Amino acid sequence: MEMNQTSWSNLTVGDTELEYIEICQKSVEDDSVFSSFKRDPRYTIMLEHVSPEQGQEYIETIDQYELISKFKENDLYGGTKLVNYDEPFGKISPSTLRYIQNTLDIATFFGDGELKKIVEIGGGYGGLCKSIDCLCDFEEYHIYDLESCGRLQKKYLSNFDLSGKTFFHPIPEKIEDVDIVISNYAYSELNEEYQNLYYENVIKNANKVYMILNKGQVSRQVLLNKAEKDFYVTVDKVLDFWPPNGHLYFTTMIKK
Repeated sequence: MEMNQTSWSNLTVGDTELEYIEICQKSVEDDSVFSSFKRDPRYTIMLEHVSPEQGQEYIETIDQYELISKFKENDLYGGTKLVNYDEPFGKISPSTLRYIQNTLDIATFFGDGELKKIVEIGGGYGGLCKSIDCLCDFEEYHIYDLESCGRLQKKYLSNFDLSGKTFFHPIPEKIEDVDIVISNYAYSELNEEYQNLYYENVIKNANKVYMILNKGQVSRQVLLNKAEKDFYVTVDKVLDFWPPNGHLYFTTMIKK
């Protein structure tokens, strides 16, 4: 089956999503655009918009100080906007701070054992992949996303010497023997057809699942009702940094 550029998040895509696709494409094709894509309004409407104040809140919960310099490599490309925080953080992107916090949360949830095969549904520009690589050695990292986003992720991640191989999937093709599936926001923004495809082809074949779910056109309960047959599910609800977005649902699943 084919997955067209308008099928990722909504049945009908508006100007915002189309502009996001456009900047991803141009960043791949033009190195001068790539050099500052993280500052482009067409991109920051979707990603790289964590505020300095939100970054400070992440700092208060991050304790992996010895890895900060390695995590900060994520700020070397794309024209990252840096904020000067107290040491040991120094100049760092608030969005990178969020990736660090996500990485630490994922590592704590996964616990002991080898992370050989990781799947991320909706990979941004590859920032979480880069951050996870700072903390663990994986063999395979698979990102499912729009084709244009996947091309940007491939270009971005090629700047780093990652521990394992990266794979980019523009369609929800089947994958098996997955150690953990990660999706921060993206899964909850899929339409129902693609949520079902990703559940059957990807999520159901994972030992563990870590998701942050926000508002979407499909009720979160649809996923939870489906998952409870295959997983032990835990949901923690917290207020989002941006109040109009309501609550975020940190959802973890462990295979039965």
